[in-house]
Amino acid sequence: MANLMIIDGFAFLTVIVTMCASLLAMEQALNSRLLTWFPPIVLVMFGAMLGYTLGIWEFTESVRETRESARDRMIPMMLFLMSLKFQFTDLKKLGLKIIVLCLVSATTIVAGFVITHSVMSRFLGEESSQTFAVMAAGWTGGTQNFVAIKEALQVTDSAMSYTLLMGALCYSVWLVVIMSLKPHRRSINRKLGINAPISHSFCVKEHETDDQRIDVYALMTCLGISLIAASMSNYLGSKISSLGVSSAMLWTVILSTVLGTLAAHTPLKKNPASGEVSGVMLYVIVALIGSEVRLTAILDAPFYILSGFIILSIHGVAMITAAKILKIDIALAAIASVANIGSAPSATVVAAAYEERLIPTAILMSLLGSLMGSFLGLLTAEVLYSLA
Repeated sequence: MANLMIIDGFAFLTVIVTMCASLLAMEQALNSRLLTWFPPIVLVMFGAMLGYTLGIWEFTESVRETRESARDRMIPMMLFLMSLKFQFTDLKKLGLKIIVLCLVSATTIVAGFVITHSVMSRFLGEESSQTFAVMAAGWTGGTQNFVAIKEALQVTDSAMSYTLLMGALCYSVWLVVIMSLKPHRRSINRKLGINAPISHSFCVKEHETDDQRIDVYALMTCLGISLIAASMSNYLGSKISSLGVSSAMLWTVILSTVLGTLAAHTPLKKNPASGEVSGVMLYVIVALIGSEVRLTAILDAPFYILSGFIILSIHGVAMITAAKILKIDIALAAIASVANIGSAPSATVVAAAYEERLIPTAILMSLLGSLMGSFLGLLTAEVLYSLA
């Protein structure tokens, strides 16, 4: 068995990418209801954890260098491409009430992490303040924010193992809870004093597109421009870091996000391949992160799992209260929650389950969360450090 263990970096990367491709192919082929509760991004992470648990690869110097190099190069490229989808003018389409709801969703998640950590810190590891900040970024923005802040705060994968399991397990349960509210939507709205149906003003119209085909030109443009943005961010991040202002990776994350947001106001926003290319990078990065976590760690992480459910309970109560005060349909509160804790694909699945015309609104909610996630993760870190 030991002779079959992967010890070469290139072979390791081959297995990781092949695993991601296989799981996505399985999603397309099966179209199973299971994938509604456990999205592919979660399966990819668990798949990588399972591979390491079974001893398919060993972290030799070659494997570790390949993993770290691929991950650290792809993160700023991915952030730049994902930021191309957001324009500040899009906020006008959401309306004030929806923006307030999104802000409540994000801030109550941060509050949940801070409150829970202050109560549970004695039962958690020494690096729990850092790992909670990383997960706060993921739960307010998305996996890309999680990845970015993990590297910016230089949190080790071994330190993240319990928190990763907390995030994946609790998120999957939360998605089940959100979806199970659908049959009770009307009765919940009545109890909250919300009698009017969702107004058309809450339903964002989809962007008109030119139905551009993803060709070699579009793909090469994405690769080229993201490499340029990543190189600039790395160079400037190193220069700023040399002045003693935080870590180089932190500035790389911030700069690549800012560059992408600025580029979103140029014709680059219309590149049809940016979502697909950044999506491929995201799956590979998530698999690389999960590849050094053993699933057996879940047996040692009961307090982390409990912490996750406490955070979600605080957030859930706050979202119900916000829906009541703002007189907003519980469906919108559910979508806003998943847009933060999950991702755009998960938010659109929830929107489609409740009311299909809310799908474009769900996408914009997710984009807003992605924009805020990294900064809220850093804010959480600062608050937790100050309370330590």
